[in-house]
Amino acid sequence: MNRMKRLMLSILCGVLAMSCLPVMAESNLLYNGGLNSTNGPFDGWGVDYDWTGSTKQIGNGKNASFLPEFKGKRNVLKMVVPWNFESKVETPVVKYEETGDRYKCTFDFYVEDNVNVRLLFLGYNLGPGVPPPNDGRPKLQDLRRIYKGEAVNSSKGGWKTMTVTFPQEEISAQAYSHLKKVRYLTLFMYVPGGFGSKGAFYVANAKMEKLPGKAKVIKEAVK
Repeated sequence: MNRMKRLMLSILCGVLAMSCLPVMAESNLLYNGGLNSTNGPFDGWGVDYDWTGSTKQIGNGKNASFLPEFKGKRNVLKMVVPWNFESKVETPVVKYEETGDRYKCTFDFYVEDNVNVRLLFLGYNLGPGVPPPNDGRPKLQDLRRIYKGEAVNSSKGGWKTMTVTFPQEEISAQAYSHLKKVRYLTLFMYVPGGFGSKGAFYVANAKMEKLPGKAKVIKEAVK
């Protein structure tokens, strides 16, 4: 009888362990954060901005390449930064569930040469007349920017794990009024043009998670 109980307990534990697997897999809200989609490594990522028609952004996608391995990391996005060129990358779009919700994005990051990269969240809503997409992941060209988070800077150095949060734990009432219009998020990485920058940056193992709690609205001091 005891042997039978142990067997049943073992089976039950195995079932419970298997039932936890989908939950663990869904902890990363970022589609294709590992650059391993069967549709291509950059599926969902923003690297090509030719659709903007801006001379500062046309050709950006030509500077992006996929590396199966780079200095100990697998599945790496490399973005070359030509001299004085504005270079940028955006993660796939994530749906922003409810006003005040907080998120964090973590990723491995490597910067070469004379490059200072700014890392920040961007908040979007659908453009006028654009219907919500069936898969929940609209294209960047179908969105309009509503909110810009606080930036974190990263300069030359070896691999390091970066963490960027959105929004801050405490935000102003004015910022909250803009946040209420946000429906989608991306993590934005860019090097401004015209500052003598030249080099490259590398991204791997991107992950986005929802944080517990909500942003607190603070009263601004009366001047």
